[in-house]
Amino acid sequence: MNEYTPQNGVFQLEVVTNFIQTRISFERIMTPITQRFGLTPLSSVTLNLIAHQESPTVSSIFKTLDLNQGNVSSMCKKLENDGFIQRCRCKTDERSVVLIITEKGHAALDGVERTLRAYFEDEQAVSKKDFMKALSGIEALKQIVQNVEKRVYNKDEDTKICLN
Repeated sequence: MNEYTPQNGVFQLEVVTNFIQTRISFERIMTPITQRFGLTPLSSVTLNLIAHQESPTVSSIFKTLDLNQGNVSSMCKKLENDGFIQRCRCKTDERSVVLIITEKGHAALDGVERTLRAYFEDEQAVSKKDFMKALSGIEALKQIVQNVEKRVYNKDEDTKICLN
């Protein structure tokens, strides 16, 4: 990796290009695995959030994923229609609808998790040390990008107009 300077374009070449290539490769891995269990990569992540959040709602899922609420609502409706989740009125606040993962949802998540673990824990593909180092780097990069995102969208109105 070359040293970054504003003039040499290394930021875009190294960071943006590698990020996009990694995302594409990740999609190529996830899509056939999740399809095997009747899911998409995004619906698998959503189902995982539902399984691990306390009293998950459409609002809590869309806030966590930073997606459009309508898209998350549609995805949850499909997960419900396919038998992966149920929507239930919250006992303490009947205005709120809680998402609950079903046995079918747990089985699908377990299948996706087992398949991914088999690939990523294969020492010939990647060492545990390298995997943990990469995961730490991804988390650090996510924080950096989110901090920059906050600065970009908190700039003055002229900047916002240029970005839209």
